[in-house]
Amino acid sequence: MDNTYIIREADSDDAEKMILYLNQVGGESDNLLHGENEFTVPIEGVRRKLAMSKGSENSVVLIALENEQIIARAELEGYYAARIRHRAKFSISVKKEYWNQGIGTEMLKRIIEQAKTMKIKVIELEVISDNARGINLYHKMGFTDIGIYKDYFFVNGVFKDAVVMQKCLE
Repeated sequence: MDNTYIIREADSDDAEKMILYLNQVGGESDNLLHGENEFTVPIEGVRRKLAMSKGSENSVVLIALENEQIIARAELEGYYAARIRHRAKFSISVKKEYWNQGIGTEMLKRIIEQAKTMKIKVIELEVISDNARGINLYHKMGFTDIGIYKDYFFVNGVFKDAVVMQKCLE
């Protein structure tokens, strides 16, 4: 890989590109929470979320860009409640044409570094049970399976389970 992309924190000016990206990747994989053109949050809502994340002590949205276009996004979303503020939920997506190039691994590494800086103790996620590529990445990065959500996803008319995973940080 010639590594022509950059990774940086997203900000509110990225909202329009983010919506286009999310609606595209939704159509490239059945492993996400929405399908093609199913991401319907208004641009102002996305701007607000990105601005709040940018100023947050326990949340961050990273994007990978190539030629000013988003090719991947990773989010660590911290909880607000005091008793679980040490925890954060993780999600990631990569454009299909960039799969198997190490971008997901690099973004997850940066999210973990950021989480440590933010004093996050536990990163959690749910991954669709037949997403072998994602599950392998999470295991490689030290996540452990802690359970199954039955019928968590409803994709193409079929209910699918989610593997619940976490990584405890020192």
